[in-house]
Amino acid sequence: QGAGLQVAQAYVGSSACAGCHAEQYGLWTGSHHQMAMQPASSESVLGDFSDAKFDYAGTTSTFTHGDSGFTVRTDDANGQLADFAVRYTFGVEPLQQYLLEGPGGRLQALAVSWDSRSKAEDGEAWFHLHPDESVNHDDVLHWSQPAANWNFMCADCHSTAIEKNYDAASRTYNTKFAEVSVGCEACHGQGARHVSWAQSGAVDGAQIIRMTSQQEQMNTCAQCHSRRSQLRDGFTPEQDLFDYYLPVLLEEGLYHPDGQILEEVYVYGS
Repeated sequence: QGAGLQVAQAYVGSSACAGCHAEQYGLWTGSHHQMAMQPASSESVLGDFSDAKFDYAGTTSTFTHGDSGFTVRTDDANGQLADFAVRYTFGVEPLQQYLLEGPGGRLQALAVSWDSRSKAEDGEAWFHLHPDESVNHDDVLHWSQPAANWNFMCADCHSTAIEKNYDAASRTYNTKFAEVSVGCEACHGQGARHVSWAQSGAVDGAQIIRMTSQQEQMNTCAQCHSRRSQLRDGFTPEQDLFDYYLPVLLEEGLYHPDGQILEEVYVYGS
C-alpha cells in the first residue's frame, strides 16, 4: 500500500521501447528525465550517508547507511529527533533531494539537500534549501509540512502517469504511478496499443504522440516546464493542457524583467 504502486493501465514501461528505439532509449538512459526519481540505492544516492552531520536552526541531522538502507535522523513534525527511511532520490543535478516516509501514504521532500556539483564548484556538500531563514517544525516550509509533500506538490512532474488517490475522509494517500521516473510514455502517451501494433506488422494501427508539431510539443512539455496551477488530475499528452492546468502569466517576481525564466525549468511562460 501507499506510494509507489504501479498504475494498472495500458502503460508498458520504457524498457518495452528499447527493442525498436535503441538509440532513443540510450539517450534517455542517464538523462535528467530518467533520473528524476529513483528508488534509494547505492547507485542512485549521491549524498554522503557515512554518518555525516548537518546543523541547521538548532537541529543536527545525521545521514547513515546500513543493512536496512539509507536513514536520516532529523526533527519531526513535533520538533523531536526521529529516524526516517529514505524511500527515493529526487533529482540528480545540480542538487539531489531525498523523499522520506510520512504518515498516511505520504512522501515528504527533505529540505536538507545534497549539492551534487564537484568540489571545484563548491559542491559535494549538504545544504539547506532555505539557508537565510530558520525553518523549524512549526514553519510551513518545514519538510514535514504540506508544502514539501511529494504526493500533491511534486509527483506529477517526476514520475509517469501519477494517480494521487487522496482520500479526504481519512486524509490519506494511495498514490500510484506507471513508472517511477519520467519515462517514454510520460511524453508519448500510453504504449500498449503501439507495441501491439508494432509487433503485428500491420501497415495501419495505433500510433503514439510523436511530438513533431509545435502544438504537440507545447501540450506535452508545458505540464511540467511551466509555472502553473493544477485544475484536476489525470492529464495525459493526448488531452488539452488547459483542461488540466492554468499557466501563470509573466508576472513580476516570477520571471526576469525581459520575460526569461527565473529559477528551475519553467520555460513555457517565456
